[in-house]
Amino acid sequence: MIVRNTLEAAQEAFAAALDDPAADAALTGELLPADAALLHERMGLYRGNARAARRLALANAYPVLATLGGETWFDALALAYARAHPSRDADLNRFGAQLPEFVERYETDARYAYFGDVARVEWALHAAGYAANAAPLDAQQWQALGAARLAQSRLAVHPACAALALRFDAVAVWRAHQPDGVWPERVDAPSWALVVRPQWRPTLLVHTHAAHAAFFALRDGATLDDALAQAFDIDPAFDFGGQWRAWIEARAIVGVRDG
Repeated sequence: MIVRNTLEAAQEAFAAALDDPAADAALTGELLPADAALLHERMGLYRGNARAARRLALANAYPVLATLGGETWFDALALAYARAHPSRDADLNRFGAQLPEFVERYETDARYAYFGDVARVEWALHAAGYAANAAPLDAQQWQALGAARLAQSRLAVHPACAALALRFDAVAVWRAHQPDGVWPERVDAPSWALVVRPQWRPTLLVHTHAAHAAFFALRDGATLDDALAQAFDIDPAFDFGGQWRAWIEARAIVGVRDG
């Protein structure tokens, strides 16, 4: 028990020193030689590598946010986020899950209040790339269900899909940073989007408010009839036929739930 406690204390001291050079002294005689200069030099290497790895993980998940904020801003954000939310997972691909909420508190300039929604879009796209797969029904299988049965069915949503309701037009901002993208005239308008992954490539479908409500209901287990009722309550002119084709072509709806 004594050995275990000593090891745990050493590990905690090492972890603290990764983010705080002033904590190096606590490691003297534990993991490194009792030479303050050598200890500081070696810990500096660990510290630099750890920060670079975390920063790279965030930049891979949030390339648009990194571009919007600039290199210096993103470096500071990555460091502050790592201190507030230390990684609890060996897979750094999961490290940035709490960044959308964090950046809304971190960035206090009202001109950049949309950064949080941009981060939500990017994280959903990032997570979609690692989600499980599901084989969709083909056209003949859908037709075989029949309209009456389909209307009363609870439909299966692809595991990579995420339906997003956003305060700002983060979808337009994200698209502006894609090839041939154009910056939107305004970003201070609500938007809705669906992250999909046809052919293993995550991308976005623009949703209307009505389409978002219908898809959200389907994801949560509503029948198609009930989901459409919610959509038509929001927009009596909701184009279900066009929206259904978009969902099927993007493999957002993959089949009927069992039971």
